[in-house]
Amino acid sequence: MRVMLGETNSARVRSFVQQSGWGLLYVHRLPRPYSGEAWGFDNGAYIDWKHGREFDGARFRKALDLAIEVGLPYMAVVPDLVARGRESIDFSMRWLEQLPPSWPWYLAVQDGMKQEDVEPIIPHFAGIFLGGTDRLKEQAEEWCAFAHLHSKPFHFARAGTERKIKQAIRIGADSIDSNFPLWHFSRMRRLEYLLTDWQIMEPNLGLLEVV
Repeated sequence: MRVMLGETNSARVRSFVQQSGWGLLYVHRLPRPYSGEAWGFDNGAYIDWKHGREFDGARFRKALDLAIEVGLPYMAVVPDLVARGRESIDFSMRWLEQLPPSWPWYLAVQDGMKQEDVEPIIPHFAGIFLGGTDRLKEQAEEWCAFAHLHSKPFHFARAGTERKIKQAIRIGADSIDSNFPLWHFSRMRRLEYLLTDWQIMEPNLGLLEVV
């Protein structure tokens, strides 16, 4: 499973990311990937939503123009409307027409969307990005299966707790982004353990939160 951490200027974190073969998920900052890094490009819609403001399309375009000069990411997220269901699909489809077709654009699924709404348009996207609120994460397994049924990779967004990381591993997500290890550097090793040994050493923990 590919791992992307949030944007950071920490040289120590970036060094660990490179040693681990992970990447970063960029939103507003200019991507500075190491050679061969599988980095991601997010649209910033969730940040705008959290702050109670409308999606800033001009800022997104500016960030995209800069990122295009850097190279091709592992994944990029088409602009969306958080927790606005079918309206978000229509919004994303309008944006997709304006985006560079060479990039691997993922559709952000949102609260209120149904698989039958997404099925007709999924061929237009490189993958499925599980966005939305924490309530939508409860449907992660169903959306992951849906993506794989259509031969698309599935990304579990904002896997910021051990519970969500374990959930993503259990359901077979292809990638995650997480700020879990950015709060304390010691969590880097914990995340590494979860990704490598957790299922072997602690098979009965399931989705229990470890504190």
